[in-house]
Amino acid sequence: MYKKYFLLLLLFLPSFATAGVRTGLDALIDAKATLLKGNRIGLIVNQTSRTSSGEYGPDLFLKLKDLPLVALFSPEHGIEGLRRAGVNSDTVEKYKGVPVYSLYGSTRKPTPSMLRGIDVLIFDIQDIGVRPYTYLSTMILAMEAAAENKVEFIVLDRPNPLGGERIEGNIIDSALKSFVGQVPIPYIHGMTLGELAMMAKGERWFKSADKLKLSVIQLKGWSRSMTWNETGLNWIAPSPNIPTFESAVGTAMFGAIGELGVLSIGIGSDKPFLRLGSRLINGDTLLLIAESVLPKQVEVKRADFTVPYADSTKTYSGLEITLPRSIKSISRLYGPEFELFSGLLYNAQFKHSFDATTMSTKLMFEKVTGTEKVISALQLSSMDNLTPISIVISSWKKDEAAFKLKRQKYLLYK
Repeated sequence: MYKKYFLLLLLFLPSFATAGVRTGLDALIDAKATLLKGNRIGLIVNQTSRTSSGEYGPDLFLKLKDLPLVALFSPEHGIEGLRRAGVNSDTVEKYKGVPVYSLYGSTRKPTPSMLRGIDVLIFDIQDIGVRPYTYLSTMILAMEAAAENKVEFIVLDRPNPLGGERIEGNIIDSALKSFVGQVPIPYIHGMTLGELAMMAKGERWFKSADKLKLSVIQLKGWSRSMTWNETGLNWIAPSPNIPTFESAVGTAMFGAIGELGVLSIGIGSDKPFLRLGSRLINGDTLLLIAESVLPKQVEVKRADFTVPYADSTKTYSGLEITLPRSIKSISRLYGPEFELFSGLLYNAQFKHSFDATTMSTKLMFEKVTGTEKVISALQLSSMDNLTPISIVISSWKKDEAAFKLKRQKYLLYK
């Protein structure tokens, strides 16, 4: 009987029920980092490395006794998360006297010289739950480097904002492995980075995996059914174009198609990944197609928008996306964007622009989607014939089911 009343409390008072979610960093600090005593530390962090009360991870480590902080390492966007996507940096910065090595430059894997003097390498960065987001790749390559250099590796776990139950998309083709697709998982994987670290080691997805000493400091109070807005944690933008949790969801929904550069997905606007627009197609027409293919739980309305460009701005005839209160009600996040794009190809100018897309752009799109089949299907599709892309999306069910089974033994949370 008491269990019944407790479940009702969870249902009707979610803010009270989920207020206790604490991150791996919280758990480590609560334990006064005693498991690390006497070790020299390296931290892979950015601006998201904060406790639930807002304290910055590197500052906390600098205060700990008997734990020399030897070096910091930053992913794409830099340690403060301010660099634009794709901007490389080889500059060795300093944070309160500690060197900060970039892992998004000529090297994306810690070198032996960077790891010199480090006993334990700790990863503490917030992910957004989609395969191409490069923080996952940074973690995998850092694990490989740690294994090769006999350095212990610890992941301070954080929630998957999209929750731990949703799995959508294909497993990447091994020929398309890249920094935006480092490991064979679906586009939306439903795992925390701590769980993925365990899986990457267990499945030997990186060199010398058997040699790595790996630990995960687990979340407290998080369950697989929770999406970000149920955790009680404050959102800290993990990168410039993900200012809100809603933009993270928008990335899952529209991020891939934006790689083709033909349809704007609002990057640079006030609502990145939550706006869709074109300078080739009237917004009213775009609205009609969007309403016919996007999930019914998503509200789509006409809203033109501007994006800064060089010394001017570009205005797009377009749409604004509004998500439902709970994204759990959205039937499918990944896939409808391709049906939308397919429907737009009826327009001669839009199709011409798509056909003129450079080979390098198409290759990047294939790396992000992890398959050549999507772009091949788009080339065969039109507003009157969505069958090719619909067949591709349906074919992913096999990969999704197989991955759900394969990941089971690596899950840390119920």
